[in-house]
Amino acid sequence: MKVFSVENTFKRYWDLFIFLLATYCSIDITFWILFPYNQVGFFFFFEIFISVAFFVDLLLNFRTSYYKNEIQVTEPIQIAKKYLGSWFLLDLLSIPPLELFVEYEIVPHDFVFLCVFRFLRIIKLTNSIRFKRTWGMHEFDSTSFMRLGFLIYWISIFAHWTACGWITIGGGNPDVDNTTRYIRAIYWSVTTLTTIGYGDITPVTNLQTVYTMCIMLVGAGAYGYLVANIASILANSDIVRAQFVDKIQKINTFMKYKKIPYEMQKSILDYYDYIWKNRKGYDERQILHELPPSLRMKVSLYLNSDLVRKVPILKNASEDLISKIILNLVPVVYMKGDFIFRYGDTGHHLYFISKGSVEILAEDGTTSYGVLSEGNFFGEIALLMETPRTASIKALDYCDLYYLDKDTFKSIIHHYPDFAAYVDKLIKEREHLDKSR
Repeated sequence: MKVFSVENTFKRYWDLFIFLLATYCSIDITFWILFPYNQVGFFFFFEIFISVAFFVDLLLNFRTSYYKNEIQVTEPIQIAKKYLGSWFLLDLLSIPPLELFVEYEIVPHDFVFLCVFRFLRIIKLTNSIRFKRTWGMHEFDSTSFMRLGFLIYWISIFAHWTACGWITIGGGNPDVDNTTRYIRAIYWSVTTLTTIGYGDITPVTNLQTVYTMCIMLVGAGAYGYLVANIASILANSDIVRAQFVDKIQKINTFMKYKKIPYEMQKSILDYYDYIWKNRKGYDERQILHELPPSLRMKVSLYLNSDLVRKVPILKNASEDLISKIILNLVPVVYMKGDFIFRYGDTGHHLYFISKGSVEILAEDGTTSYGVLSEGNFFGEIALLMETPRTASIKALDYCDLYYLDKDTFKSIIHHYPDFAAYVDKLIKEREHLDKSR
């Protein structure tokens, strides 16, 4: 049996599936203990299904890698030792369908408390580094809505448990039906946890009074923590926008001080408006530059690999050469109506269209040869020869492009003699074709 990587997509969604089953158990088991019902039909088979799923999960955990000092451990023996010394016992005890065992008197009713191991899995999963990594709950990500979502999830689960505890100690009116009793208990739980406490449901016995005080203390902390997290998310969610607005204010001040014409000011602000709407103000080159080489390579390949491989002159390039070219692509933005180059200009760049569209125009600047859109390229002859451009290229809307400089291209292929020879052959063929015309 192979070892699953912590980044494996199947394992990621499997963990989520087990988490949902454990959540179901955390709700269902407490209901069943308070308001016993017969485990027949769907409930019988679903209990068996949960046990099978938990057993499969136990086996998979013996074959799932883990991180140690940011290094992924994939050795099966090390994985088994780590698992046996951590969550193995909990996972093992959560497998038996104890609700069925108790109902069919296979085990005494006194053992019903062992059902708690099933929903303790949610504590294991939400505190698992693997689960946090795969679902985006990084410690440094203070604006993560996933973290807020899990906080609300835990408060909701705790409110349910609190309500069940209130019923267990005799809270509420025992003469009403179970549904009404539970709804009133949840109402009491929420008002107590949020420290609102309308006073319409109050403790009567000493046990209920002590229980209520404990829930109030827990609720005050949990409610305060929730409000603080929401305030932090609202404050941090606009940090990037606030920085960008500050930058625009400085640009406005500069334009007024230099008395730049209104139309030019409008064009500048339109450009920055496009940058915000499409890039949220980020500088792609700066972000990639700050990444370590391995990550920079992966991100660059993901962003531009398909674009580069479409160029005919690069069809015989090796994977390593393609990677070097991609790393040297330079992002650039052209506004609607801008000429990227004109007929007769000396070519120095090959362009790739990441977003937007351009029009190919004849020498007169009006006759259209066609339109190129996202995923296309143009100007590839500039990498081979210093010949004048045979057409003009005009941006039809805002265009996100990448360009490759001819000198950069030559310096890259210099380290790949076979491909350099292939390029020389193409240049000679091109020159011969031009002479024969």
